[in-house]
Amino acid sequence: MAASLPPSYQTIADVGEEDIIRRFAGSALPEGTIGMGDDCAVTEGPGGQRRLISTDLIIEEIHFRRGEINPGDLGYKALAVNLSDIAAMGGTPDGFFLSLALPGALPSSWLDYFRDGLMELAQKFGVPLLGGDTTRSPGVIMISVTVTGLVTPKHLKLRSKACPGDRLCVTGPLGDASAGLSILTNPESCELLGDPHRKHLIQRHCRPEPAVEQGRWLGRQDAVRAMIDLSDGLLRDARHLAEQSGCQIDLALDQLPLSPAFEAFGAINKSEEQVQGLAAAGGEDYHLLLSVARESLEEISRAFEQQFGTPLYAVGSVKEGPPNVRTLRNGSPAEVQQQEFKHFNRS
Repeated sequence: MAASLPPSYQTIADVGEEDIIRRFAGSALPEGTIGMGDDCAVTEGPGGQRRLISTDLIIEEIHFRRGEINPGDLGYKALAVNLSDIAAMGGTPDGFFLSLALPGALPSSWLDYFRDGLMELAQKFGVPLLGGDTTRSPGVIMISVTVTGLVTPKHLKLRSKACPGDRLCVTGPLGDASAGLSILTNPESCELLGDPHRKHLIQRHCRPEPAVEQGRWLGRQDAVRAMIDLSDGLLRDARHLAEQSGCQIDLALDQLPLSPAFEAFGAINKSEEQVQGLAAAGGEDYHLLLSVARESLEEISRAFEQQFGTPLYAVGSVKEGPPNVRTLRNGSPAEVQQQEFKHFNRS
């Protein structure tokens, strides 16, 4: 007989994503293996290298709605989010697996467009499709992508290596993807936004560019200590970095890099504080967040801009203290009112 539930019990929505992960963490691992807690799992690889493995699950009505993203962009994005994890470890992707659960009534042309977007990005980075699985879904589209990659032990970047005194940097502007989602879900609220800005923000949400080359380059820099990709938003991902490194992180809200399109979006019915909050809390930017030894920041930033034509943006610092994140505005403590994304929200 199945065990009965107590009168008062927690649901999955109550405990949330991070608690679910904690319940499965802590199992014994072979020597040299890194499991849960970083952007990728790390195992022994060929020729003394380390093998990187990352997997993500994308569910219709949770991560996307069919009417808000075309299938080509969805295919592109499904692979991009995994390539971003490899980039955050300083690695090079070398293959991927695709599993699909599809409703029987889905037009076959949808699958063709999805494939085209997926393979466009795969070919861009020379990453072959190695296998996967397909099955029928009772109603919604479910997509699982697993990416593998390689990195030398010297160049492997982990979330746990940030040190007090480090400067915290990001590789691109923040908030564009969340603004793009807002436009898609509430188009009437942004009627005053110019068409070029609107297109840019929607593109950043639907078709993110994984920082594969940037991650590999940063992985080779000894002064870059820790790295993570910005999938859950700056606040949550900085918190992951703080917890894994056992340090306090201070974020300067007034120093967050914003694109012209995002600033134009924020100028519509939003205060400066709300704009900064959205940039800090909004997810799916898929830039990289990294800690850099303070004495090397100027040199690394100059070399990065020469290599990629875009700057590294300093947004905070790593300090001695309890593993948490403090948000500051003009040097003084400031709260962020914007709600962070959580996978198991009831809404």
